[in-house]
Amino acid sequence: MSAVLTALTPVVFLIAIAAVLHRTKFLPEATWRGMERSTYYVFFPAFLFQSLAQADFRGFHVWPLAAALLSAIAVMACILALVPRFIRLDGQAYSSAYLGAIRWNSFVAIVLLKQLYGRTGITLAAVAFVAIIPVVNTLSVYVLSRHAGADRSFSLAIKAMARNPLILACLAGALWQLAGLPVPSVIGTTLTLLGRTALVLGLFTVGAALSFSHLRARPALLLLVGTLKLLVMPVLMASFCVLYNVQGPARTVAVVAGAVPTATNAYILTRQLGGDSVLMANLISVMTVAALFTMPLAIWLLG
Repeated sequence: MSAVLTALTPVVFLIAIAAVLHRTKFLPEATWRGMERSTYYVFFPAFLFQSLAQADFRGFHVWPLAAALLSAIAVMACILALVPRFIRLDGQAYSSAYLGAIRWNSFVAIVLLKQLYGRTGITLAAVAFVAIIPVVNTLSVYVLSRHAGADRSFSLAIKAMARNPLILACLAGALWQLAGLPVPSVIGTTLTLLGRTALVLGLFTVGAALSFSHLRARPALLLLVGTLKLLVMPVLMASFCVLYNVQGPARTVAVVAGAVPTATNAYILTRQLGGDSVLMANLISVMTVAALFTMPLAIWLLG
């Protein structure tokens, strides 16, 4: 437990610093948006490419880990499909709740896993990226298109995946690694510097996205989605790890993937495709703060 708290403390501090800087308007809003965009399209893809291109998967439960991750997501998708039968929600609110429960904050996950396991954590986290990102993006776009009234076809999901910089970086890194190609030292050093920047700026974008201006709206729904994402999802991840015999750091990676709050870019997605963006902002903020308390327990009990 102490190791988890030690690893999580720098994550909390960086998020808090960014939240204070954003709230005090130390930097103009355009700077934060540029920081978010550059992290998503440049720094983080560079980090993922290097992690996969130089990864050594020998001795890791790669396929069982991927199976556990995808199985947990499939069960959560089924649970969320049943929600409208028990709770009356309009399409916009339901789609935002769906994204809140099924998406994951990869920035928080990667920093925490690096703190816990170093290069091993990064390597296994890259496996999680390859398994999770295409699936959750497809589900997110599909649900928004069907329930939020957005004038979009399902083909948008395929197009979004084909342009997703994180997916492209993972695929490029995996192909590079499978080809057995070395990464030139100059390129490797450049990617390392970009990757270090990604870890800091990624958490800064999380802190800057915190907003508690509409917490009184839909408190029951906030509680339901938060419970599904922060408590039920890590239990599902751990359960399937037991089923597929995933052990050691790989199991912790799965639990962390389930225990982290929802992704901050879910707000951008809901705003673009017609979801309830105010509800989404509240979900992101509430879960980010709550996860600081639930993540250590999930990792300690299930990891």
